[in-house]
Amino acid sequence: MTNITNKKAYYEVMAEIETLLAKGLDNLTEVEEVKLDELSDAVEAWENIEYPMPLQPDFKDILTHVMQSKGFNQSQLSDQLEVSDSLISGILKGKKSPNVDMLINIHKKFQIDGNLLLNSLHL
Repeated sequence: MTNITNKKAYYEVMAEIETLLAKGLDNLTEVEEVKLDELSDAVEAWENIEYPMPLQPDFKDILTHVMQSKGFNQSQLSDQLEVSDSLISGILKGKKSPNVDMLINIHKKFQIDGNLLLNSLHL
């Protein structure tokens, strides 16, 4: 079992994951698939410790968490979520609110619970 204890190890594991993913999931051997699952579990465990999600976050806290845990800047996050940079910036400044498509993309791409997302909007 892979255990990540620091940022250097984290980046090494992420590089190994990228190498495996570059081969294409359909081209991985059974041993490589098991290794990818193990590495992914280790990354998730480390990220949960290093970048914990607040218990009752505001939506901007969720965006900040995603950016920190994935190493994204605002522009990279906007690309991932298929929204404008200005929408991300406005949400982080508390001047704009997410649209439904953005909530769906965050849920699907980053596996963030839909109920947590809705509750973060304080409707």
